[in-house]
Amino acid sequence: MADRQNRADYRLTLEGKSLGPGGTPALPEFAAALMAKFSPRLVSLTLTEKRDGEADRLDIVLDDSDGQLEIPQAGQVLSLQLGWAWGADVEPGLVDKGRFKVDEAEWEGAPDRITIRARSADFAASFDRRCEKPHVARKLGEIIREIASAQSLTAIVDPDLAAEHLPVIDQDELSDAALLRILGRRFDAAATVKDGKLIFMPIGEARSASGRSLGSSTITRRDGDSFRYRRGERGQFGGVEARWHDRAKGQRSTVEIGAGGDKPPKRLKRTYGSEETARRAARSASRKMDRAKAEFSINLALGRPELFPEKPLTLAGFKPEIDAQDWLIGECRHTLSGSGGLVSELTLEAK
Repeated sequence: MADRQNRADYRLTLEGKSLGPGGTPALPEFAAALMAKFSPRLVSLTLTEKRDGEADRLDIVLDDSDGQLEIPQAGQVLSLQLGWAWGADVEPGLVDKGRFKVDEAEWEGAPDRITIRARSADFAASFDRRCEKPHVARKLGEIIREIASAQSLTAIVDPDLAAEHLPVIDQDELSDAALLRILGRRFDAAATVKDGKLIFMPIGEARSASGRSLGSSTITRRDGDSFRYRRGERGQFGGVEARWHDRAKGQRSTVEIGAGGDKPPKRLKRTYGSEETARRAARSASRKMDRAKAEFSINLALGRPELFPEKPLTLAGFKPEIDAQDWLIGECRHTLSGSGGLVSELTLEAK
């Protein structure tokens, strides 16, 4: 029955050649390990996928008990495919998980091991470089496209978000990555860097860079090794209230989203420049409170590398209130072991 055992599979490709001593092209021992000796040396491979302008991370641990491996140089680019070779309980095939640039390596012992840390190759180091740049009277789409252009990426921005007007936002000692996170929190959006694109979309929209729906996947209770559910109240607030300056009347006006019931609305601190801007801010804050009302995490005994952040999920076989909730993946961690196992850890939030 060995042929029915589930066996994980992967492909790692080293792109290009590093420069050896004297600037001459050389194929280091690390490349040879990838092509000929990598699999027997693999201890573990972990891919962590996030959103909110954070780079995906790839961590690889190799056995160097014979001392034959060279510590890899920074800058080498790896392409990863991850999936299953065969098994009665899995769908065979590989999923393209992107390109990663090596930025850190560590050697430790005993036992002697080399740990390689890489992050999304599209997420250049300049993303984390702090700068001073005031943005005055600009559209959100202009800022996102400017960041994308500086990083040699193509910007894909939700049309409604792109039209948002920002009176002023100071990029004072902030990196582009940090600014994206601030803008994401303000507009309840997620910045993702994939395949040469900077994608800025509302959280929960579940759309690809081409605008197509991502569709939903299902996870049942028997898929998981362990899980944890946390239900929180929406809070002490019964909605969100945002104020805006009405120039025509020369006074402040207020918009409310989700108000009602016995609880008072949450009042946002800022005073916005228009009714529409205030309404969007209140709507974003309300959606954040909705997502925070429930959290679910699960460890999948049989990994699902086709899953990624922002993918909608349906749960089945748990408590009725859990199964009835629409879910959204916030973070994924896929771990492949040298023995051929593949597991996935998912963190979900209410959609």
